[in-house]
Amino acid sequence: MLPVSGGDQLHVRRIWCGEKPVGAPVLMLHGTVEDGLIFYSHGGRGLACWLAREGWQVFVPDLRGKGRSWPGIDQYSDHGFHETVCDDLPALSKLIRRHCGEQPQIWITHDTGGALAAASLIRFGQEALNVDQLVHFGARRLISSNHLKKRLLVDWLWNRIGRLCVSFQGYLPAERLGLGTNRETLRGFHDGINWSTREQWIDSSDGFDYSEKVRKRHWIRSLYFASAADVALANPDDVRDFMHELGRHDGRMIVLSKAGGNRQDYSHTGMLLHPDAELDHFPELGQWMRRH
Repeated sequence: MLPVSGGDQLHVRRIWCGEKPVGAPVLMLHGTVEDGLIFYSHGGRGLACWLAREGWQVFVPDLRGKGRSWPGIDQYSDHGFHETVCDDLPALSKLIRRHCGEQPQIWITHDTGGALAAASLIRFGQEALNVDQLVHFGARRLISSNHLKKRLLVDWLWNRIGRLCVSFQGYLPAERLGLGTNRETLRGFHDGINWSTREQWIDSSDGFDYSEKVRKRHWIRSLYFASAADVALANPDDVRDFMHELGRHDGRMIVLSKAGGNRQDYSHTGMLLHPDAELDHFPELGQWMRRH
């Protein structure tokens, strides 16, 4: 349990194989309305466990109020993206340094975790956070798809029905709406809408302009995974736009699909959770991480 600002504590699961892991430390960041279990299971499945078996040292937090972090989210929770970006991710980087020294870290993200990680790196820089590589699964900032599934899931269920629920309960009961496995705070809900619908990338708490500051950064070597079947939450075009928004850098994008030779047309979460992923694109990820 990692203490952070406001009296909150983040639950962090450390996963490794063998007495002395030899690979670089890896921090894995989940997205909105999820928790760290998107990356691992107690039975040893998932990307975090696969990476540990391949020799990396893996740290998987439940972000503030999610999973086993404390306290859970209710109508009194008053935190949003700002606290994650400015307090929690620097604290997690320091935690890894305490365990692994100054060895450069690899950050792997899913969904909104990608934008949160990018925002923290824009603010503080890769040197301060000791990050050497980034890997994103279904990460995007803006959601611009006009697919029917996106209009139903995002525009109607999330933005309209979700807004009503947040106004009534003071938080988003995502698990009851079938939108995810964890609740989201009122501030986090509105931050998510603002980041995904507005061209200008602004922190709602202090007005920090990420769009302007990212142009002054030399961005980190990054690998982006998207699924051709993910037409609503992380359309490949939105993933590509996110890659371009971060400026010119050594970035590679892989679009997963049966037509492209993959085993499955993966869903937004399936690219991490489907059993075929360990035989399909996880080895490609491992090769990229070793090569660099």
